[in-house]
Amino acid sequence: MKLKHIIPAALIAFGSLTACKKIEVKPTGQVPPEAAIKNEADVLANLNATYPPFRGDNFWGGKAQTVSELMSDLVDGTNLTGDYLSIYRLGTTGTTGTISSLYSEPYVIIYRANVTLEKLDLITTEATRKNAEGQARFMRAFCYFELVKMYAQPWGYTADNSHLGVVVKTTSELVKALPRNSVKQAYDLILEDLKKAENLLPETNGAYPGSLAAKAMLARVYFQMNDFANAYNYANQVIASGKFTFDNTANFVNNRFAPVHTSEAIWWLVNETGQAAAFGPMRNASNPTQSLGLTITKQAFDAGTANTADRRRVWYKDSTTASGSIIYSVQKYNKPLFELPIIHLTEMKLIRAESAAELNQNLAVAIGDINDITNRAYGGAMTPLAANATAAVIKARVRSERKLEMVFESGDRLQQIKRIGAKGETSGVGQAPWNCPGYVLQFPSNEINININFEQNPQGGCSR
Repeated sequence: MKLKHIIPAALIAFGSLTACKKIEVKPTGQVPPEAAIKNEADVLANLNATYPPFRGDNFWGGKAQTVSELMSDLVDGTNLTGDYLSIYRLGTTGTTGTISSLYSEPYVIIYRANVTLEKLDLITTEATRKNAEGQARFMRAFCYFELVKMYAQPWGYTADNSHLGVVVKTTSELVKALPRNSVKQAYDLILEDLKKAENLLPETNGAYPGSLAAKAMLARVYFQMNDFANAYNYANQVIASGKFTFDNTANFVNNRFAPVHTSEAIWWLVNETGQAAAFGPMRNASNPTQSLGLTITKQAFDAGTANTADRRRVWYKDSTTASGSIIYSVQKYNKPLFELPIIHLTEMKLIRAESAAELNQNLAVAIGDINDITNRAYGGAMTPLAANATAAVIKARVRSERKLEMVFESGDRLQQIKRIGAKGETSGVGQAPWNCPGYVLQFPSNEINININFEQNPQGGCSR
């Protein structure tokens, strides 16, 4: 891959997260890499420069989640146009602009992470050097995990996972055109990076990812791989650490996306001091009554509001338009200012519970986890799972609650559709099975035109 088309003029744009304390360097402008990285401060500034594009509009500030939700089974496509309609119809092409920037932005972060890893010898303090390496590996792993989920068929699509994934770059070399690596090779690097980060980072690290964030990501990755033993193990380590508090209050529906991060947040994105409110795409500036700028189906609205005791009903809204029609939406992000939890304790409980059910082990732990979630959600109005609940009953309850609890978070719904299908169960959206080509985004045309070694994804063949 010729990353010079992803990082214009091969420049590094320095930045910092002013709300974070462990590594903080003031911006120093834009300079060529060979002139930029001369000392420890330069390395740390380059590392800090991975965070602005991560939290920016084109990646985890809203676009990644929006694109995933468009392909799931919640969104109403009636009034969609342009790129959003193409994505919703599972018919993206190499000229779909929305997914072009979604593809390029993670590679900016990966490039800067690779530069950091190549310059670690300039950091003089061991603790700082380990922290920097851990963060760089974490960020690289996160980006590759998102890329391979969006631009390739899921883990389990082929028996040995030799199907095409994304180009895996582990150096800062900019111009070498490379073919796509397999999904297995991408996951191998993701797991390697996260396991190294787990051992390099302190448990908690301010607003930066710490070792427990790496463990939480390992739980998420292994769960996506249907590797339930490892998923349970890592989720259990995070929960058992005692560093995060399960929000058992009725106000959890507001606390999760509050101006100060929830007590459940394992890693979160901040609103930087002196900067404009972040995560604009998640609020839908053109219509502040909707999160992510998307409407949902009446069926999804009815499912989310069916139980009058469910406190999560406040996440949903029905609105009457000027023409008199009714639209339905999810309201999680309809706030002027909030911190965005990337991974939180409730997700760890969901992963631990379903993994235990799949393994038919530690069922008492799984029952406790799902009862914690349902008792909180329904204020005690739902009958808890019995102490002798079977693995099948537990799994069914966890999946139904996950769909409600994680609505419009992290693109979770689409990935569960794919994961469950890859596991061998019937799964899909409407008439489109989990493995139809349209669930995989098309690579930008400029990637294909420039890199003769690059193979595009199959196109078409899907109908909801």
